[in-house]
Amino acid sequence: MLLQRRADATAFGDAVIGRVLIALLIGVLIAIGLGVLVAQRISRPLRRTARAAHALAEGHRDVAVTPEGPAEVAEVGSAVNTLASALSRSEARQREFLVSVSHDLRTPLTAIAGYAESLADGVVPPEQASSVGAVMLTEAHRLNRMVADLLDLARLGAEEFRIGLASVEVIELARAAGEVWRNRCRAADVAFRLEAPSTPIWCHTDPSRVRQILDGLFENALRVTPAGAPIILSVRAEADRQIVLLEVRDGGPGLTDADLPVAFERSVLYERYRGIRQVGTGLGLAIVDGLARRLGGTVEAGHSAEGGARFTVRLPASGPAAS
Repeated sequence: MLLQRRADATAFGDAVIGRVLIALLIGVLIAIGLGVLVAQRISRPLRRTARAAHALAEGHRDVAVTPEGPAEVAEVGSAVNTLASALSRSEARQREFLVSVSHDLRTPLTAIAGYAESLADGVVPPEQASSVGAVMLTEAHRLNRMVADLLDLARLGAEEFRIGLASVEVIELARAAGEVWRNRCRAADVAFRLEAPSTPIWCHTDPSRVRQILDGLFENALRVTPAGAPIILSVRAEADRQIVLLEVRDGGPGLTDADLPVAFERSVLYERYRGIRQVGTGLGLAIVDGLARRLGGTVEAGHSAEGGARFTVRLPASGPAAS
């Protein structure tokens, strides 16, 4: 028999365990220290980014974050800088838009107020009262059109914007719109033509909104088309009749290549051509674009074979996808 004291037998194992525990303790302390350092390195730029985000929420737009720290944290800082820049540009465009709209609303209001004051003071002779009234009525209609455009533009961004879907024969709808605009074109000595196939084209859409799109495009075309030049409405089906295409072309001054990407932005073309040629409220094409999107379609601007502008609306025959 081999006899040995228990303490002697376990001494080596106890020493090993002790060393391991000491090593583990040292490792834990080092890990905690490194964790604190990494956390501080991450948290400092995150706190600065959070402060910048709060500043943006409070309306400050001169916010800039220095991208630093790990790649993911630096990317968050860059995203905040991009957001601040985008918000600044968007608000600048909104301010320009409001200034432009305010100016345009003030013009007919000033005319109406001036003529009304003349009538009230008895300055206008009786024989001129009817002509003064006609001018006031024209300015009132112009003011009403601007307000209606603003309301339409506001409604397009609202969730409760109503769309009444129905099965619509598009060629018949185009003919009905064409008859109204044919008379208006005739009064302006502008040739109107409807191009449509002999077979019906059906679409599940909102007929009143489609008519609103056509009226907006016709209004825009007739405003700039000179006497003797044409306005054409083309209707056809594409992609095995899954897409309904409505196209309005004119023989007016047309658009430049630089105009095409911004044709449907609010007031951009209005500001570009004000004082150069006839312009509307600057909202008509933006409303057309919004309506087409609400109906699940698209609208694009281009050059027409007649020498002017071409606006092409594509609508899904089956209606908006959300329906």
